Amino acid sequence: MTYQVELDISSEPTHGEVLQFATEHGCTATLLQANGPAGGNPLYLFQSESFDMLQELFEQVKGHGHGFDEEEIKTMFVEV
Repeated sequence: MTYQVELDISSEPTHGEVLQFATEHGCTATLLQANGPAGGNPLYLFQSESFDMLQELFEQVKGHGHGFDEEEIKTMFVEV
């Protein structure tokens, strides 16, 4: 089973750094839009076989005080 989530990433890191960050968290990253809908930041699709690894990546990107509870996070992740 694979889980995925789309996240807008700051334009500061390079594409290579985003790919490395994903790999370090047991995920893959695919650039969907170079100028995404949230202020022009790149939009990436992150995927993982592990829900927990994807959740850890999500929390690293959004920060620990991201304001989403566990149930809201589960609805953001798509099972494919």
